Amino acid sequence: MPTRKLLAARRRSLLAAGVLSMAALTLTACGSGAPSSAEADAAGSSSAAGEGSGELESVNIGYFPLVHTSTLVNADEQGYLEDAGIDAELTQTQGGAAAIPALASGNVDVTYANYTSALLAAQQGLPIVLIAGNDVGADDHGIYVDPESGIEEIADLKGKSFAVNNLQNIGTVALYAQLEEAGLSPADVEVMEMPYPDMAAAVQNGNVDAVWQVEPFQAVSEKEGLVKIGNLFAGPAEEMPVAGWITTREYADAHPEVIDGLRSALSSSMEDLDGNREALSALVPEFTTVTAEVVQEIELPVFSAELDLEKLQQGADLMLEYDLIDEALDVQGTAYTN
Repeated sequence: MPTRKLLAARRRSLLAAGVLSMAALTLTACGSGAPSSAEADAAGSSSAAGEGSGELESVNIGYFPLVHTSTLVNADEQGYLEDAGIDAELTQTQGGAAAIPALASGNVDVTYANYTSALLAAQQGLPIVLIAGNDVGADDHGIYVDPESGIEEIADLKGKSFAVNNLQNIGTVALYAQLEEAGLSPADVEVMEMPYPDMAAAVQNGNVDAVWQVEPFQAVSEKEGLVKIGNLFAGPAEEMPVAGWITTREYADAHPEVIDGLRSALSSSMEDLDGNREALSALVPEFTTVTAEVVQEIELPVFSAELDLEKLQQGADLMLEYDLIDEALDVQGTAYTN
């Protein structure tokens, strides 16, 4: 079993090879010279069109297609984004840390991302800022095992393997926090990376002992006969902010009216969707492969547009404790306020 020191080195190495290097390369590629006069003129015209002209500001917004990002799709369909002066282009992205390079490269202006990946990028020097909340960890994030595994609680994971969708994200932090509360350490469990859709079959085939499933995959796992031994966001990780909306500081500083408008639109959308299973059942199949029948059975997400800086700081402190970052991070400095 790897030692805690080796695990820490591995995690930092993976980060350097993943989020940081990919995003740094794309930032360098995008900023390797002064803009041409034509580019500058186009940028100036675009800015003028969006400020005071009554025209909509074009904004490319990245999102991972989950039940949780229905907040964005609904904001677009209900006209909240347009009312806020935003002509939105919605772009599907990969989850976890993969959303960060898309933002850094300029492929999207704003994106949905889990907070751990965003804070990792910020701590490594990338100009990432948090602009709005989206979802909070609750019953829609479960820990699933085979019913014959003998695993009934967190303490039973000692010497076992556990799958998350990305090693450098919020699920890893929440797992480690629960392991510690149960008297274990991160080194007691082999944590591996695996796409959500592959997890249920991996448990059934004996390739992994336990998995983190977020809806709608939680409902799918239950249909496949797996059993839930508890919520991932429980104990010290209870009500932990999971994911929200981020951009670069440069973009936020240049487009404060877009940030304000996006926050307002998302807040209105979350009011529509909070606890509204029927609305979600109609909406989610439009942009995911999840059927309305599955949405009828899922644990509904808990939405919040607010950035809970106190809870986010607790998450950042846990990241330091578990060696995902190597120095303390002040979350206040990563939150964009205008």
